[in-house]
Amino acid sequence: MKGKIAFFALALCASPAVGGEQLMNLPPPPKGGRFTTPTDLVWPAKPGDADVCLWAGDRFAACSITIDDNCKPDHEWWLKLSEELGIKLTWFVITDHCVYKRNPGFNGTWADWQKLADAGHSIQSHTTNHKAKHGDVPMPSDEEVESMYRDSLKAINDNVTNNFACCIAYPRGEPHEAIAAKYAIACRGVYGVPSCANSINYLCTNKGAGGKGHVQMVAFGETEEDPKWIRGNKALKRGWNIVLYHFVHAGRTDEDREKNAANTEKEVRYIASLKDERLWVCRFDDAAKYGQERDSATLTSALKGKAIEFTLTDRMKDDIFDYPLTVKVRLPNGWKSAKATQGGKPVPVRFVTHEGAPFALVDAVPDRGAVRVAPGA
Repeated sequence: MKGKIAFFALALCASPAVGGEQLMNLPPPPKGGRFTTPTDLVWPAKPGDADVCLWAGDRFAACSITIDDNCKPDHEWWLKLSEELGIKLTWFVITDHCVYKRNPGFNGTWADWQKLADAGHSIQSHTTNHKAKHGDVPMPSDEEVESMYRDSLKAINDNVTNNFACCIAYPRGEPHEAIAAKYAIACRGVYGVPSCANSINYLCTNKGAGGKGHVQMVAFGETEEDPKWIRGNKALKRGWNIVLYHFVHAGRTDEDREKNAANTEKEVRYIASLKDERLWVCRFDDAAKYGQERDSATLTSALKGKAIEFTLTDRMKDDIFDYPLTVKVRLPNGWKSAKATQGGKPVPVRFVTHEGAPFALVDAVPDRGAVRVAPGA
């Protein structure tokens, strides 16, 4: 982790990273998307064939739960619920509130964020001060915005270990993509619809919602709930739904606060109920890494004697983009198990069958060497 943060410090001083290889982020998608989204899981036909799965673990769709504006009084509530459900969350933190110790009872201290990171959650940037055009507040200058993005990421990486801050949530959804491209691998906007898998703008992703309408559309391609415009948007199938919460226990009365918390818990429990069957419920930065690695990946595979070998490369910065892609490999008939190595080191592999044919789901990081899949013990 220390090496990664040292590399990131160099990236902070770089010119905009889009362009050429070792990219820090992908440019916005072309009209029509980067690829044709498969409507269902893909099963390679011939032994030795391989395919990069749309989402990690060959899940049907993805969903990230994010929390903005610090909201320290909710931390224990979120920790307990997420541990019970086996999911990880992403907090977008306004860092000046921690640097200058402003209302620590609500905004938290670095120790509070360290506790969340140690539990496996992701701590990312909501800028230094959350400044954006609103009412009589003017739009910050480009120089201010650059400082807001750069300094917030540095503050988190200087004060929170077991965590790598590389993503930004735009205050009030006001994007400055050209500036953000210098410092972040991905940024969250607030446009209220899930992102289509083949056309994610990683420098300003959409923001879906936790209600069943959004969740069911990405997970199943249909929904039983309003709004009706979500029902008809079939392109959302297999997409990335990014849920945004703020202060869960907000409200004028105890009854209001209990109701808000109950509604949030109901939504989160429904999302988590699909995590083994349909959804990859993941941290925002993990999905942003996986998606950009996948979107820029090159995969070649072939039978080599009694094994299968494949190479996996991408166009992204190797020191930052280190999340393994799930590669589905069609195995020769008769295989009952599989093992895999990358660069000579064991990597996770899961043996599955489909319509009687054997397959291996191999987790491999792009640009880390050739992968060899062989019959297991």
